[in-house]
Amino acid sequence: MDRRRLPVAQRQLKASAGRNGRMRNAGRRVIRGGRERHAVGMSMRRKVRELQRLVPGGRQLPAAQLFLHTADYIFHLSLKVQVLRALSKFYMP
Repeated sequence: MDRRRLPVAQRQLKASAGRNGRMRNAGRRVIRGGRERHAVGMSMRRKVRELQRLVPGGRQLPAAQLFLHTADYIFHLSLKVQVLRALSKFYMP
């Protein structure tokens, strides 16, 4: 495709991608909306939003409390798995 027809964002994306399609400047600063942000921070925010979606009640929690709530949730899930395994061994010959 002709370089002049590509929007600026797509040209920048193609220029920053390496041979395997990964970003070469993953840790560098990115200017969006007139403010500088760290590219790693953007991916972290995306991961926190995904975690908020996965953990019950996580959407109402700030990030610090979300991590504590997630640890409790994982602990309770592992306890449930242990109980179910014990019950299945008890009832299955």
